[in-house]
Parts: sequence; C-alpha cells; structure tokens
Amino acid sequence: MVVIVGGGLAGLACAIHLERAGVDWMLYEGSLRPGGRVATDVTADGFRLDRGFQVLLDSYRTARELLDFKALKPCYFQSGALLANDRGWERILNPLVHPNWIGMAPFTESFTTSEKMKLGCFLVSQLLHLSEASSNKELGFTSMEELRRWGLDRGALEKFLRPFFAGVFLDNELAADASILHDKLRRFLLGRALLPAGGMGEIPMQLAASLPSERQFYGSEVTSLRLADDRISALQLASGKLVPCDSLVLATDEFTTRRLLSLPDGRNWSSVSTFYFTGEKPLYEGALLVLPEGASLRVRHFTDLTNTAPDYAPPGRRLLSATVLGNPDDEVLGQVQSEIVSLLPEFESWTFLKRVTVNRALPSQIPGFSPQKLPSHPLRNLWLAGDQCSAVSIDSALASGWKAAAELLQ
Repeated sequence: MVVIVGGGLAGLACAIHLERAGVDWMLYEGSLRPGGRVATDVTADGFRLDRGFQVLLDSYRTARELLDFKALKPCYFQSGALLANDRGWERILNPLVHPNWIGMAPFTESFTTSEKMKLGCFLVSQLLHLSEASSNKELGFTSMEELRRWGLDRGALEKFLRPFFAGVFLDNELAADASILHDKLRRFLLGRALLPAGGMGEIPMQLAASLPSERQFYGSEVTSLRLADDRISALQLASGKLVPCDSLVLATDEFTTRRLLSLPDGRNWSSVSTFYFTGEKPLYEGALLVLPEGASLRVRHFTDLTNTAPDYAPPGRRLLSATVLGNPDDEVLGQVQSEIVSLLPEFESWTFLKRVTVNRALPSQIPGFSPQKLPSHPLRNLWLAGDQCSAVSIDSALASGWKAAAELLQ
C-alpha cells in the first residue's frame, strides 16, 4: 500500500499516476477539500474569491496532460498588460500571441526608442534559448542584476518589469535568481494565462474527481510518522488511527514535512495579500492586468476579474482583485483604495469585500536557494513532492507529484 499525505496538486498528480499503474494507494489530507493553496471560496452572494491572485498557463505541459482544459471552461486573459500612471494609460500586448499588435509596438509611448530596442533584444534572447527553459540551473545572480545587465533599469523597469514580476516573485526587489526570471518570461511569452470559469479551485476538484473517492480521505490530519529501520512503517492521524504503509509520499507543504520528519527550519517564505472589491460598472476595457508605475506603491497589480471571467461575480456585479506583497496591517486598505482611485476615480464608489492573506505563499528563490530544498527521496520508502523539493509553479507541483510516483514505481 502506498500512502500519500497531502491533497494538493502534487499529491493528486501522484495519485493519478499510481491509479493508472494499478497500484493500491490511499490519500490523506488535513483540510476538508483538495487543492492546498489552489482554492476558491464562494461567498453567500456568489462571488468567487481565489486564494490569492493565481492563473493557469496553457503553456504548462504537465497540466495539459492531466487536465481537461475544455471542461474547465477557460477564460483567457489577453497576453499583455495595461501600464498605468497619473499621466495616462497604455496597452501593451505580446506579439507572439497577438500578432496584429506587431505594427503598434514601435509606437508605444511608455518606453523610449532605446528601451524598446533593449527590451526587444532581451525578449528575443529568451526565445533563442528555449532549450535551457527546463534546466532549472541557477545562474548565481539576481533577476534585477540581469535586467540591469541588459540596460532595463529605468522606464521599462518601473512601468512594466518591476510591477509585473514583483507580483510573480512576491518580491519587489526582484531578488530571485535570474534563472527564475528566464523561466517565467518564456512561459508567459509562449502561453496564455487563463482562469477556469468556476475559479482556480476547479483545477484540484477536477483532478480529485478523476480518482476513486473511496481512496481519498479529507479532514484527516497526519500528526506523526513511525520510523523503523530507516523507513516509515506507519503514520498517526489526529483521530488516533494508525495507518500502516509500504511506501509514503509526503506531498505536504515544507513546514509540515519538516515537522513530521523532525527537521530544523528551512528557507524563508514570502507572504501575499489579495484585496477584493466589488462595483457595478466596468472600470476599463480588456481582459488585462493593470500595472501601476512606481517602486514604492503597495498595489503591485490589479485587475477587474469580471473582464476576464464574468462568472467570478453574480449578475450585475463586478469583482476586482488587488495584489499587495507581504502581510501588512489593516491600515493598508485605505492606501490600496487611494492608489487605485488615483488611477481610476470611478473606483471610489466600489466597496471592499474581503482580504485574503497567504502567509507562506512562495519560498525564497534568491541565488543559492537550490541546495536549501529538501531531497526528493530522503528515506528508503519515502518520497517528497511539491515546491518543498521542486520548482515553484502549478505545473511544477503537478510534475513533481508525477515524478515521485514514477520513481516509486521503479
């Protein structure tokens, strides 16, 4: 019997591989539903609030193999952004996805001619090195240092690159290793971001629904592991039940894994807060992220989600999400509203719905982070999956769960 602990994307992908291989398995998850950090809460009024602003990219290879994209009823963002400041707004689009915009690119006013050339050269360089996209090899210097090496440290940085990638890395200084910048940029260049019509929580729900329900146990927290002769022999549930296992896959978050294995604290993790607001009238046109200019702003990006996915709000209402790095005090709400009103005066009539804070959203990815990840096979019959031992993305979580099952089967 193979026991999987953790019903997030990694644990579910692992279960799917084992099920297809005809192996007996059981999955235990402490929360009442699958998904981990990929979840959607539906309010009494019918608003769909994701656990932080998240998107699914159609360039994710493993997601394409495991998910029925059509059944998710994908709602696509335009590949690009709205650059916003108190002097005006400008739309920029990815010409690889929106080829009609190629003729407009030279007339973009947000960047100087020199910046356009430097940014173009940098983007083309990413496409010329696609073979390196999956190497996961650290480069040893930060993303900010890489952008400055290309001369992208002025308007292009503050109007586009910093607000966009700060929201991706959850780090305003872009201190993640430059290999992370390259990987994310390639994925966004070659794919389109989407939201399932029913919310991001539809992704794990679809995965779980493809598996036998009698093998999945939710609301079943694992409190300890039994170790004997360099292997895990059983696990203890909060209910007191002892579950024997031949092999174990820990697809838990890194903090839970370290606690269960009695390991010391590991990497630092970043927090993020998403502020949801509702109104009646559209604030702008287009299924796009809005990137406010300015390194010191609290709001790194915001978007009217109903421009992209109308079902995120009940009929006659709209839903906007604003992303703020960290876990600031409650007084930040006023600053968030003020920053958006300065760009969209009509936003003053919108009302605050809810704040969602994810305290452990992303692990540190600064240069030298790779050796700090946990080993994927620490004991004879124990495998790990998820961002505790792999790269950080929805696709990486799925791939790590699949990989753990494949290694176990071997």
